[in-house]
Amino acid sequence: MSNPADEAAQTELSERIDAAIAEGIRRGQAEAARQRLRARRRLAAAAAACVILLACLLSIRVSPVFASMMRDIPGMDRFVDLIRDTQDKGVRLAVDNDFVQPVGASDEHDGIRFTVQGIIADDSRMVVFYETSSENESETVRLADIRPVDVSGKELPAMISYRYLQEEEQAANENGVYRGTVDISLAQEDQLPEEIILRTRMIRSDGPERPDAPPTRNVRDDEWSVPSDRDAGGPEYQVRFRIDRAKFQHLRREYQLGETIVAEGQRITFAKAVVTPLRVSLYVDYGEANPKQVFGAGDIRLVDDKGEVWATTSSSLVKDHPVIYFESPYFTEPKALYAEGSWFRALDKDRMTVTVDLGKRKVVSAPDGKLALNGVQVGQSRTRLDFFLTGVDPSDNMGYTLFESEFKDGTGKTRNMSDEGGVAVETRGDTREQHSYYYLDNADYPQPLTFKISLYPQYIRQPYKIRIK
Repeated sequence: MSNPADEAAQTELSERIDAAIAEGIRRGQAEAARQRLRARRRLAAAAAACVILLACLLSIRVSPVFASMMRDIPGMDRFVDLIRDTQDKGVRLAVDNDFVQPVGASDEHDGIRFTVQGIIADDSRMVVFYETSSENESETVRLADIRPVDVSGKELPAMISYRYLQEEEQAANENGVYRGTVDISLAQEDQLPEEIILRTRMIRSDGPERPDAPPTRNVRDDEWSVPSDRDAGGPEYQVRFRIDRAKFQHLRREYQLGETIVAEGQRITFAKAVVTPLRVSLYVDYGEANPKQVFGAGDIRLVDDKGEVWATTSSSLVKDHPVIYFESPYFTEPKALYAEGSWFRALDKDRMTVTVDLGKRKVVSAPDGKLALNGVQVGQSRTRLDFFLTGVDPSDNMGYTLFESEFKDGTGKTRNMSDEGGVAVETRGDTREQHSYYYLDNADYPQPLTFKISLYPQYIRQPYKIRIK
């Protein structure tokens, strides 16, 4: 006879696993978007996908004086109550320094209106304040497949992060209206044009479900399904607006560094830094002769002469030549600014693959004992691989997307994984455990399969402090 307490515990465990997988799928959508970005830019096959750390951005605390000014800008007054407690101090400072440009441009189809109310921009980054409204007050909508293009229709290669702000409060007070931000960051060598068109589609759903509600399980084929950009049908929304480049035309400061450190035999060069109102870009080079593949700086941060820390916001992990982006202290004009940290992620170059036998459902070879194949789940059209990762350093907050999008079967033939995938992280005391999910189209793959590592939790340690200015 079953024990009710045991059944309750099992149900709780199942719900925790479901929630973890749901979060993993959502993160996988961001990874899929990064892979599409990489394809559009036609980077070298070895280039890693851009790591987006901006999802929690975009509620900005403003000074009382500027809050009053914001309320005088048509359309922007409704954002004041949402603009607080940003995790990006540079964006907050930009708001305080009159960097908001009003727009007020809209496009409408099928009872849905998409409006860009205003922007904050510098040479290569732009934060867009937008809102969507629906004639059907019970309907929720979210943006999908956002694409910035110039007036000729050429798509701008960019890292894009977007989310809704305070949906629950707005749903209670202003049905059918949602406000949020889109964060668009170009590569440092690219610049925003004087005029831009923001293209998007909408994913619509009826009822009380919020746009960021967790995915649902499809019991019929035992796969997970979640609305994705590919599900967005209907018309394309296009909002065209100008960017006042005069606001930031001469607000760029470049510092040549050329300083090299050696961490456990690996040469790491800090080449230069570029400071603009919305970000600091730190260019780093990893020596080609290094015996290890350096993936990135684990705890790097900017510290000014007053001891204030300016955190990382994102990184472009182009192999051996990454650019690390930070909050910008531009408007505080510090007397000194340092990049400092103590460890990097790195792995021996001759251990950059993981081999898996799906028939035996096990990892045949891996860089170390941290990685195991936790499960293989076959659905109607896809097979989900669940890799279990342990032994991640407690100070390492990375959610590891372990592999590149291509893999090889047992005959050496190159195959592609599905766009979906994700990472779910669970912390138990000082132990952090991760599940990394990957989807393969169902096929009779010759075994074993070989995956190339794009990121892995092995470390090299060396404290450093590099002066930027």
